[in-house]
Amino acid sequence: MAFDSINHLANSLVYRLGGDKYQRFIHIYLSWKRVVGELLAGRSHPIKLENGVLFVAVQNNTWMQELVLLKQDIISKYKSIFQEEIAEIIFLISSPKRKCTKRK
Repeated sequence: MAFDSINHLANSLVYRLGGDKYQRFIHIYLSWKRVVGELLAGRSHPIKLENGVLFVAVQNNTWMQELVLLKQDIISKYKSIFQEEIAEIIFLISSPKRKCTKRK
């Protein structure tokens, strides 16, 4: 009996839970590191795909500028790897995550 890796099972579960409506976004989200590289993936992440437009949250202005300069390369690389089109990418500065504190 062959055992699947935990990563493969987790990805399969995510696709099943997302359904057909979110399948393409999930695909982009899970492959973001492969498309932009580890450094940029550590500073950004896809947040929404709507009508072929990908919205990406970015850590700060510096990384946003870097991604804006690479936008056409990112679109081309994604298309060459997965044979899927992304019409446009819009980068947004994400606010830092707030830590939850327990109220007394």
